Amino acid sequence: MTVQYYKVISSDNKSHHGGDFDWTPYLPKGKKPGKWTPRIENVVSCKSGYHVTRYWNMWYEEGCRIFECEVGGAVVSATAGVVDKVVCARIRLCKEIIPQFDSDGNTGYRNTGDRNTGQYNTGDRNTGDSNAGHYNTGDRNAGHYNTGHRNAGDCNTGDLNAGHYNKGDRNAGHYNTGHCNTGDCNAGHYNTGHYNTGHHNTGQYNTGNCNTGYHNTCSRSSGSFNTVNDTINVFNKPCKTYVWEQALKPGFMYFNLIGTYKESWRKAYDGASEDDKFLLVKLPNFDADVFYEISGILVDPDTGKELQ
Repeated sequence: MTVQYYKVISSDNKSHHGGDFDWTPYLPKGKKPGKWTPRIENVVSCKSGYHVTRYWNMWYEEGCRIFECEVGGAVVSATAGVVDKVVCARIRLCKEIIPQFDSDGNTGYRNTGDRNTGQYNTGDRNTGDSNAGHYNTGDRNAGHYNTGHRNAGDCNTGDLNAGHYNKGDRNAGHYNTGHCNTGDCNAGHYNTGHYNTGHHNTGQYNTGNCNTGYHNTCSRSSGSFNTVNDTINVFNKPCKTYVWEQALKPGFMYFNLIGTYKESWRKAYDGASEDDKFLLVKLPNFDADVFYEISGILVDPDTGKELQ
């Protein structure tokens, strides 16, 4: 199913929520869509690119203009929960949307729904403002029965939830009391699994943190039913966690991916100092063959210098 995006601009055709871009030359003419905007490379949310939304009510203010739009090179914002905006390389405005706000049966004003006490609601029985759903006491909700703000799901008391029955914020799953969960029934934060009370878990039923397995009370376990996790694998061999954490590590092992993975290793290694290369071979369990398999670079296990 094609996702419909909207662009909300000010009454003078300028960008309304940041920037001063003039949209006048790009407005639709009759039933004909406007022309595509100039392409922007290297788009970054809230910094560069054209921002659009699936939920115009989350950004609408009195006097604004709303347009259905097409997008090119869309990049979803890197946030959990409701994706209230995306940033794109280019867009074009296709058709203006004009909500018919009225006040019939409402104690607020400019509502299209019934029995609203807030303002600019298109749903029914809202006490907040700019809701597209029903029975909301918060603001700018697209779902129903929310007491928080900017929710696309239902029955949330937190904010920016895409799932349902959440008490925390920015959840994409359901029945979470923590924040930024994409799984369900989590009491912790940033979980993609389910029924976790810890944080950053991709597994389930964990009370510890950063687990990929199940039923762990410790942290960073990929197994199940563990209460301690003091050993990890380094170069395919067991290593005590504290030994690895205390080891001096070469700075070039932290790099941005440019090209392929091995091309990135090559660029990082070639730019490293001799001291950094020596730190590489002093890592716990260092294995030159394993490092070669990973990076494509064969080094002397004593000096860290590349072997030709």
